[in-house]
Formats: sequence, structure tokens, C-alpha cells
Amino acid sequence: MHLSHLFNLPQTWLLKIYLSIAQATSSNTAIDIKYLQEQIKFLQDSHSRLNNSFTAFLTAIGLLVTAVGIVSTFFFKQSLKEAQQMVKTEVETRLQTSVSTIVGKQVDNLKQILVREEILGNISVDYILPKDEVITVDEYPAEYLLLAQRDFKDTRILDASKKIKIISDIVVLDLVNYQLVSDAEKSGKQENEINTLIQERAAYQIDKIVKVLPKQAIIIVYIRPGKLRIKAIDELPNKPNVKYYASANTPINLMGTVVDSAYVADARKKI
Repeated sequence: MHLSHLFNLPQTWLLKIYLSIAQATSSNTAIDIKYLQEQIKFLQDSHSRLNNSFTAFLTAIGLLVTAVGIVSTFFFKQSLKEAQQMVKTEVETRLQTSVSTIVGKQVDNLKQILVREEILGNISVDYILPKDEVITVDEYPAEYLLLAQRDFKDTRILDASKKIKIISDIVVLDLVNYQLVSDAEKSGKQENEINTLIQERAAYQIDKIVKVLPKQAIIIVYIRPGKLRIKAIDELPNKPNVKYYASANTPINLMGTVVDSAYVADARKKI
């Protein structure tokens, strides 16, 4: 048991006694005086045993050092003072070695984290919300704002109402905050008709980006197709400009996918 746990034992019993009194008082019932006396007596006995145990512990440590000193004196012809110093030095050396090992592992872990974060600082992200009208700052999707806080080299939201020029390492095509089929269009249509529109319009938006996609860029399609499997995403490997691609369907999934893609983009730069 850790020493701090030992010292907390009296406090724990005091708390239990206090709660017993508080509970009895709050419920307007009579306090069992005999029960409380037994609790207090147990607490006193525990505290006494704790003091005796800790004193015995310190005494044992002292006897151990003395015993090692006597043995060292007998075998190595050293004085008791020299033997005690030898024990102290050995303990300090082993302690320093243990601490160095633990700290060294933590430092290595920290270095790995810093290396991964440094990679993100070398990668840029273009975010495309394919609206025909200009997007104001107040209309920026929450997902884009999250990515902008992730310390990438550069994060841009492109104006799809104008000619798109992609210059970043990663491109996110947002088909979640952009409705492929509006609620008004869904009215009066069968599910299969709506699904056909989603497939066609998703393919159109994806092809539109692929045509201007740099060969080294990674494209990520952010979409929630429901039960559908978007065929245009499955066909991306067949596009001449696409080497690596991914899809995401939730904000957390999108954040993780962009970060993972950053490591791939960094590796591609080093090939």
C-alpha cells in the first residue's frame, strides 16, 4: 500500500463518522451514541497502530543500513561510516538510473509527438464547399473551422462560385454542408428517384474537382450518403489525376482522415 494511502486512513474514518452524524441529523433520527463511541475508539486504535507500523518501518530501514555496514566492515575491512556511505551511493545510483529510464521514455514519446505535429505544419489543405454563390465568413462550416485550428501550414476555403485553383497537398470536398438534393426537390419523389439524383450530382461534383486536381494532391470526399454507396468515390482510383483518396462521413472521421492523409502527403514529398 502506498504511504499516502496509509496516512489517509484516519481521514477516511473521520469522514465516515461525519457522514453518519450528518445523515442522522438530516433525517431527524436519534444518534446511536454507542455506535459512534465504537467508531471513535476504532479510529484511535487504527491511528495508534499506524504510528507504530510507520515507526517500525523507519527502524527497519535504519537497522538494514547498519547491518549492511557491519557486513561490509567484516568482509571488506571498511569502517561503518564508509559502509553506510557505500550503501547511500548505491541507492542514489540505482535511483538515478531508474528515474533516467522513466524520464528517457517520456522524452522519446514527446519527441515522436513533436515530429508528428511538425509534419502537419508542412502540409496545406484546400476546403471546397461547392456553392454557386460567394461564401461569407459567417457561413464557413464548423468542420472547416476545426481544421483551421489544427496547425496545418495553410488552410483555405475555396470560392466554388469562381474558377477553382487547387495548390494544396490535401483537398476536402464537402458534400455534407452542401445539399446534393434540396428538401424541396425531395418532395413528391420516390426514394429511388432521390438516390439517382444523389449519385449523379455527387459524380458531377467529384469529377469537377478531379479535373483540376494536382497529381500529388490527396482528395477527401466528405459525404453522408445514408444507405447508398457512392459509385463515383469507388471509381476515383481509375481517374488519371488521383493516386490517393479517402472518404469521411462524420466531423470526427473527417478530422482523423485529414490528419492521416497529411502523413501520406508528407511521405510522398520525400519519395
